[in-house]
Amino acid sequence: MEKKINQVSKSQKRDEMIKSAYDIFYKNGFHATGVDAIVDSTGISKRTLYKHFTSKEGLIIAAVNYYHEIMYRAIADYIEKSTLDQPVDKALLIFDFLAKLVDAGNLYGCFAMNAKTEYAHKAVEIEAACDVHTNALKGLIEKYLSEAKIKESESLAIQIMMLFEGAILRSKGTKNSLPIKLAKSAAKIICSQ
Repeated sequence: MEKKINQVSKSQKRDEMIKSAYDIFYKNGFHATGVDAIVDSTGISKRTLYKHFTSKEGLIIAAVNYYHEIMYRAIADYIEKSTLDQPVDKALLIFDFLAKLVDAGNLYGCFAMNAKTEYAHKAVEIEAACDVHTNALKGLIEKYLSEAKIKESESLAIQIMMLFEGAILRSKGTKNSLPIKLAKSAAKIICSQ
């Protein structure tokens, strides 16, 4: 029983470190955030941090995976709760979800995209974790396009993802949701062709 409690405690500590690191990385960036900042925010020692994660990169991968879990679930739930009937309209709800985030003040962009950009061609494992998120979103979009019996649904899902990612970057730069709304309009046009 005591061993089980220790495992839960270790798991909770690990989760707390991931959530804290996630918040700091999201606000400050990955290269700009040192391990000391994470240690200071969590109150744990470097030794404990490295016991759970062999490197800062390992912690970043865990934070990307955490982001993917919460964000993918939030987007999928948002779409599923929609009363829209048309599968294409459901696929394009990712833009509405993003616009709501930006309008609510989340101007940090996509955590996975931020990590991929900062570690492009430098850390294969980080890039792979980021790709899991992007591919899952593409798969979600493709699922609805397939339900709509759209030909070339995979290619179209990639195009929609390109518009989505571009909208994320533009809204981050402009600090408003207009680029997202414009990207959704463009996505509607390519879906209707």
